[in-house]
Amino acid sequence: AVLVGAVLPFVPFVGRVARIAATIAHEVGHCVVVVPFGGRIDRIDLHADGSGEAWVRLGRVPGAVRWLVRVLNLFAGYSAPVWAGVLLLTGVLDGSRWLPVAVLAVIGLVALAFVRNWFGLLVVVGFDALALWVALRPSEATVLVVAAVGALFVVDGLRSVVQVARWLLTGARVQTDFHIAAAEMRVPAVGWFVLFLAGNALAVWLAREPLLAVWDTIAAGLRALV
Repeated sequence: AVLVGAVLPFVPFVGRVARIAATIAHEVGHCVVVVPFGGRIDRIDLHADGSGEAWVRLGRVPGAVRWLVRVLNLFAGYSAPVWAGVLLLTGVLDGSRWLPVAVLAVIGLVALAFVRNWFGLLVVVGFDALALWVALRPSEATVLVVAAVGALFVVDGLRSVVQVARWLLTGARVQTDFHIAAAEMRVPAVGWFVLFLAGNALAVWLAREPLLAVWDTIAAGLRALV
């Protein structure tokens, strides 16, 4: 299941459909870090090409923490799929029923609250149906599905980060979270990307023990499979 989820983002057509799930997590990441501080999410749009947009307002965020919320908002998008996938895999491998349910529920309910276009709503309803199935009908099948979704989130999240790095190196004219931040604040997009990598590297180091335990379990399973 982990191998299937890891390969899905690279399968033609199917990968584009699968990546929409990771896009939901990306956009929900913006909501989770902005709304608690008084920020507003006007809407989230999901598109058939796998992309998405979250329309964020920080006008009501207290001035003393607005810069911090802006940085958290910047980092949350590309971080959310990776860390959501890590939590799903951790829950599966530790035999926890409620950790995967909580992760899927947060993503599904927040997306349902803010997605406004019809295509996005159809996708989110399907995602919420998956979350309900995992919560109400736990079985070996749900465990396998959650493992596949977790691997999909991690791999597609890392794929997106590598893609942004390639765009920055080649100077491609694209509009990522880092380019938006560069237009609003006096730090180039490359600088924001380096800070993003440093912040996540620090998070990985702090969580290294449980992350290594998860990796060791997956590596042992892969060796056995091979």
